[in-house]
Amino acid sequence: MRNVVTLTLLCGLVVGNTAWAAGETSTKVIYRYKNHQNVTVMDSSIPPEFVPKGYEIVSHSGKVLKVVAPSLEGEEAEQARVERLEREERERVDTQLRRSYSNVKDIDAAKTRNLESLRGNIQILEANKSSANNRLEATLARAAELERSGRKVPEDILKNIGNLEQEIRNIKLQVKQREQEYQSVSDNFDADRKRFIEITKSN
Repeated sequence: MRNVVTLTLLCGLVVGNTAWAAGETSTKVIYRYKNHQNVTVMDSSIPPEFVPKGYEIVSHSGKVLKVVAPSLEGEEAEQARVERLEREERERVDTQLRRSYSNVKDIDAAKTRNLESLRGNIQILEANKSSANNRLEATLARAAELERSGRKVPEDILKNIGNLEQEIRNIKLQVKQREQEYQSVSDNFDADRKRFIEITKSN
């Protein structure tokens, strides 16, 4: 009985060691790279100075398991960085578009709401400008009347004229800014609409 147990244990050790050896062999790979003389070298390891130049990992049977591209330098590296950032930004925008809209009609409706809001804001500014113009005209008329009568125009009226003129200039600037924003928002929605159609067609 003791001999049977011993024989069983020995068999188990042999099988286990054989499996481990086979597994170790299967994980061994060869690195194929170019040395300083541009000669292809195949070795079980690769010196660190050759890693940036790129290399291949191959099995003992010669099958290429992985290709590591050379590291980019200088302008190529900067160009690759810019392209990567642009690609990531494009992917981010595309993801946001899919989350924000279910279809093209949603984009059109959102565009209409935003433009109507901006147009309402512009109309309010225009009304304020018209009111300021009326007050300015009335104040100028009052000043002209005083001058015709030979009286000096009071300082507070002159100051009020200056304030009204500045108010009108400020409103005109705000109107111009809102009109530019209106066009920008319209263009952005048009671009989103076009891109949404492109990315949903590809699915």
